[in-house]
Parts: sequence; C-alpha cells; structure tokens
Amino acid sequence: MSTDSSTKLIALDLDGTLLDDRGRVTTRAVAAIEQAVAAGFLVVLATGRPPHMAIPVTEALIGSVHHIVGGNGSIISTFPATLDAEAELLHLIGFDIDDAFTVVSTLREQDDSFGFALATDAGFAHEPGFADLMPAAVHDEPVADVTTIGGSQAFKLLAFHANRSVHDLIATVPDLIRGRTSTELLVSHMGAEAVEIGPANADKCTGLRWLCDHLDVAAADVIAVGDEWNDLTMLEWAGTGVAMGNADDRVKGVADIVIGSHTDEGIAVFIESLVR
Repeated sequence: MSTDSSTKLIALDLDGTLLDDRGRVTTRAVAAIEQAVAAGFLVVLATGRPPHMAIPVTEALIGSVHHIVGGNGSIISTFPATLDAEAELLHLIGFDIDDAFTVVSTLREQDDSFGFALATDAGFAHEPGFADLMPAAVHDEPVADVTTIGGSQAFKLLAFHANRSVHDLIATVPDLIRGRTSTELLVSHMGAEAVEIGPANADKCTGLRWLCDHLDVAAADVIAVGDEWNDLTMLEWAGTGVAMGNADDRVKGVADIVIGSHTDEGIAVFIESLVR
C-alpha cells in the first residue's frame, strides 16, 4: 500500500510488534525504518517498557528513532543519539507512592501469590518470578517486598501471578482496588505476563498525544502499530491504526489495517510499502 504524503509519524510498539519472537529488531526492520526516516517520516517507539528497558534491545535504531513513549505513556524521553549518550526525560506522569503501596497490600490480602515490580523516584525493585516473565533480561536482583524501595512518587507498578493469566488479572484486579486509593488507577496489559497499574490519565494514547503536540504533529498524520490491549487507545486515536497479524482480536477490531505477524517481518513489509 501507499500513504498520503501528509503522514509524518510512525509509532511502533515493541513486544509482539517491532521485536521478533526472540525479542530482537530484525535487520530488515532496521533497514525499513531507515528508509522511512530518509523519506521524511518521524519514527518513535511506544511501549509498555520504561526507556531503560527499551533502549538496550533497540540500539540498532540509533540515528533513526529519536523519542520513546515508555511505561505505557507515563515516561516520555528522547532516544540516545549514540551508544554513550543518556536519554533525556521530557515528560513524566507519576502517582503517590502510598497509593502504590495500598494496591500491593490490597492484592496481597486477597491472594498472597501475587508478585510485584515497582519503579519510583528512589529506583526500581522487583520480586521473585518477575524476571522470568519479561521478554528482556532483568539484571537487578529480586527483593522480598517491593514496598521497601521507598520514594515519594511511583511511576510504574506491575502485578503478576504464577497461576492466573494476564487477561484474567485485567478482568479482576480493577474491582479489587477500586476506591482504595486517592488517585484513580487503571489496570492495563503491558505486553508481558504482568499487568500495569497506574494513573487513569496515563496510557499510550495520552503519552503519544503529548509527544505529537511537542513535535507539532497532528493525530491525522500518525500511524500507530501494536498488538495488545495497551495499544487500543493509541490505535483508536491515530489517523491510521495498524494491528499486527498476531494481535489480540480486540485490537484487530479497532484497527484500520491488519498486517503480517511479528514473526514474519510484518513491520518491515508494512513500512516498506509506505515508502515504496
């Protein structure tokens, strides 16, 4: 397919979208993104991962990608221009640390098989079992209880369960925590076998919209590509919403276009069609 010349920005989810089944960006995808940039497109990443977990697996895109909408829209930063450079934080949406601790204690009271990972202004901590669920390597050692991390602002709270699916958690956790916190919290799927719990006003759509305002790009000029529930609002908001062939049926239902699978160079083939 071809696209109107007014389309200026491509937003790419990572896990299940840009990354293949081994969690890597393929050589063909890198080349396609470089072609898109040369043709005048802006390419950004929009992922459930915080930037520090996204950048190591996408280093091949240095020079092509310049921004990341991370943490499901709660952390927006630049993409480092070189391997030695640091990402610059542009925008952050956090919530009170006591609300995060309340969620942890509430879910533990319901079922002590819940586990958690938590990012705050004091650092990042995760409990045993979390690293096994993540598509990218987690190098920090686990802690027995994430609430020992401290801090005043939480940026990312993840909940997981050894015996329950992530979609089951999405369906049940909201009722368990509703009304327990001072901030209205939203439960979403972050792309791995864990759910993310954060402010209702922070999702990929909110983060991408902020970045597009920052870059002076209209929604009509955005192509957003994803595969999971946390991509829904982003695909609905963008001028063109694109679902992967491996996407959840609900995601395919809101998309304007369904393309190939992430295991079959779906992103590369699609971007090649845009710049052909």
